[in-house]
Parts: sequence; C-alpha cells; structure tokens
Amino acid sequence: MSKLKGPFILFLVITLLVIAGYYGKEILFNQQIADTSDASGSTTTFRWAGDGYLGYSFLETLEMKKQLARNEMALKFTDDGGDYKSRLEKFADKEYDFIVLPVNSYLEHGGEHKYPGVIVAAIAESKGADAIVGFDDVLPSNKINELNNSDLRIYYTPASPSSFLLDLTITDFALDELSNDQAWRREVNGSEEVFAMAEKAVKDRSKGDAFVMWEPEVSKAINELGLKKLWGSDQFSGYIIDVFVFRREVVSKSPEKIKAFLKTYFRVLNYYNSRDEEMVKEFSRITGLKKNVVSRMIENIDWYNLNENCTQMFDIPLEIGFPSRDGMINSIYACSDIMIQTGRMQEDIEDPYQLINTNFLEDLNNSNIKSIGENGNSDDQQFGSLTPSQWENLQEIGTMRVEPITFQSGTSHLDYQGEEIVDKVANMLVNNYPEYRIAIRGHTGRGDQKANMTLSQKRAEVVRQRLIAVHGIDENRMNPQGLGASSPPKKKSGENSRAYRLRWARVEFALLSDDNI
Repeated sequence: MSKLKGPFILFLVITLLVIAGYYGKEILFNQQIADTSDASGSTTTFRWAGDGYLGYSFLETLEMKKQLARNEMALKFTDDGGDYKSRLEKFADKEYDFIVLPVNSYLEHGGEHKYPGVIVAAIAESKGADAIVGFDDVLPSNKINELNNSDLRIYYTPASPSSFLLDLTITDFALDELSNDQAWRREVNGSEEVFAMAEKAVKDRSKGDAFVMWEPEVSKAINELGLKKLWGSDQFSGYIIDVFVFRREVVSKSPEKIKAFLKTYFRVLNYYNSRDEEMVKEFSRITGLKKNVVSRMIENIDWYNLNENCTQMFDIPLEIGFPSRDGMINSIYACSDIMIQTGRMQEDIEDPYQLINTNFLEDLNNSNIKSIGENGNSDDQQFGSLTPSQWENLQEIGTMRVEPITFQSGTSHLDYQGEEIVDKVANMLVNNYPEYRIAIRGHTGRGDQKANMTLSQKRAEVVRQRLIAVHGIDENRMNPQGLGASSPPKKKSGENSRAYRLRWARVEFALLSDDNI
C-alpha cells in the first residue's frame, strides 16, 4: 500500500499543476485582453429563452449586441418554438436568467413553479398579430356572437396565444355553445399547420370553417387564400402583452446588470424606431422573412418604450401631476379571470404585485432617459356626440358577457351586487375594449309592455350614470336603450323554463364600431 502512495501523490500534484497552469493561462490571457484593448476581459452573459415572434427581435439585432458588448454584457438565446410549459420548467430549474412570453402564459404555467420570476417590463402588445380568420358565412352579420356554434370546425394551436384568443372570445362574449360542447375543437401544432388546414379547406369546405393563427400566416391566409379576418388582437386591449420575466435570484444578486440591460434595450428600441428602413432590414435578416412581410407584421405590434412602460403599464408618473396607469396589474387580473372561467387556472392571483418589480423602471425613469417622439402617454380615446340616426348606423361588433345586473326589487336602483357587476364591466370597457362605443340595453320579463319599456330604459340609464359618475367613462360613448320584453335571450340547450324566465330581465352591453359613419 505504501508503494502506491508515493506515485498517487505525484500524480495528484502533477494534475493540480496542469489545472493551475490552464486556468492561470486563461487568467493571464483575459488580463492581456483587458490591458491591450477596449474590452475589460469580463462579460456578463444573460441566458434567455423565447421563440421566433417578431416582437422579440430587438434583442437579436446587431445594435443590441454592439451596445451590450460596450457594457460588458452578452445574451445567449434559446428558441423553444413557443413551448411555454417547457420554457417555465427550465426557467424554474435555473437554465435561463430571463424569459420572454405573454402575461397569460406566465400565469398559466408559472403557478406550478410558484412563479420563479418577476415581470420587470412590458415588451409589446399584439395588435392584429393573432387573429381568427375564416369563410364569410361564419359571421354573416359580422357579429362575433355568431361564432357561437359548436358545429363549426375551428383549428388552433393549444397552449398558445391562439388558444388564449379563443378563450377570451368565448368568455367575454358568452359563447356558451363553444364552452359546453367541445366538438368544434381541432388542435394542431403551430400556426403553419393551421394555415395548411386552411389551404385544404379552401379546396374542400368540409375540412374547416375558422382558423386561429399568428403572423405571418394571418396575412397569408387573407391575401393568398382570400379568407376573411373574423376577430383579432387589434380589436381589444390589455390581454396579449409580452413581458420580460427575470428569475428572482438574478434580481437579488445582479440588480445593476438588469438595470444596465433594460437601459440598453430601451436605447436600442429608440434607435430603430427612428430608422424604419434599417429596422425592417434587420428584422428581415433575423427572421428570414421578406421585407414587405416584415413591414406588414410590424404594423400589428405595439412596442412599449420606457415612458410607455412607466406611465401606461406600471403606474410610474414621469413627473408630479402627470397621469399614469396600472396596465400590467389590470392585464394580470383580466387574463386570470379568463383562465379561471375556462379552467386553465384553479384560483385567482391573491396579490399580483408579487409578480412584478418596478424598481428598475423607476430608476431608469429617474435617470431621465426619454424616448424619441414620445411625451410619455397617449391621449385617451375621444368620442364626439352622435345623432340618433348615427347611433343606428354604427356597426355592432358583439354583445359582451356579463353576470346578471341586479336591481332593488321593483325599482331601477342598483343593489350592491349589481353595482359590483357594473364596476367589473367598467374595468373591461376601459382597459380591454377602449375604442368601442357601447349600447347599454335594458331588458325585462313579460308583463305590461309600456311599463316594461319605461323600466328597462330607466335601468339602462342608471347603469350609464354609474359608469360616468364612478368610472369617468365618456358620456358620448354610451347609448342607453330600453327594450322591455321585445328581445328575449336565446334559450340554452337543456335549460328549464324557470331558469330561462329568470334570464329575461338583464342589462346587456353591445360593442359598436364607428367605421360606418
């Protein structure tokens, strides 16, 4: 045994010398780099994951790489093809320092990992990049409620912005046939496969009716296949918003590096926003898409610069007295409401502020980095007054889903529960459907026709007054209409007579578009 001890010690010493020599050379080489060039020899690399969505492309631009290098930083990208579940698993296992994804996807898949990261900034909002396209006869009157037909065949990608677009449409417009009967669902893997099914349906209509895609397939389906856009992410707000989510340990250990990263990102965003041609060319290089396709896709994405992040998304005013909004918290609540109703989440977010960190944006805001061409906040939508004939000519988009708005018995006074429902509707009108006018339609059960018309009109006006007085909604935006018992609800399959009668007395909210006037 003693004979082996000497050679073993010698081998161990030689091994240690080799290792020390290797790392010593590395250290000397890095020091030599630092001594003989502009580089420091030490770079922080953030590992991040996302997919090929155009909204993330600023992170892969040459300008981003160049400016990060100047700040001794680099990015290592993993494209998982939109597999959000896997992205969250690897993020929780510390394979990534940050991830980019829609708010709803983080809520859906982050819960099982106890939300391992915090949202530090909003990237962009889809404004038409996700859409339902189909044949003209699917919505013959152009009302989204006509989609409520379980005999339809609708193709989409599960666990994607497309499936969330379907979920929010079903929920916000009470498409109960689609909710109760799943026969309409046709699941495929990705937007390209959805487009392929649309191509087959154009040749053989029995193959499908509607198709949920994202760009560039949306534009191709409309321009090449002649399909019609039925509904899209440009027709609502506050739902499909992509965000930066940094792991909590990274936030704790490297706050200055995260701040430097975000500062660089917003500078790059401003750089390309003032150089449209260069941006299109660079995005074309990154995605491999033609420039004209990239130009169309850019129109369907609203990127948030630093000022917009502060004032619109994270309630950080640019200066004292400057208006700001809590858009990110509203988005978390709106998305969780949709997913709870569709069963994708089991319980509501108790404290959404645990999911966000505003420190970095506040620090950058205080450092007075301004965005080119921005004053920090866009004006609220303005609605002029309309004549009765103009109200009649508005295009009805669809009737929203609301729980029954209850009144004190036999009166036009809202009870406490009714006030809560109206307040919930107000939140949706302000944050999710801000560009539409609203017809507030009061309905009653059977009875004296004249009395019912009067009561339903009063109830519609009471709801309108609460929306104005409590929530500041523009009075020109709303038109109260009393319909009495003239427009009963559609009876649901299997619904008993008593339950059906109870649904006659209600207040409905129809979204109206100004496009026709």
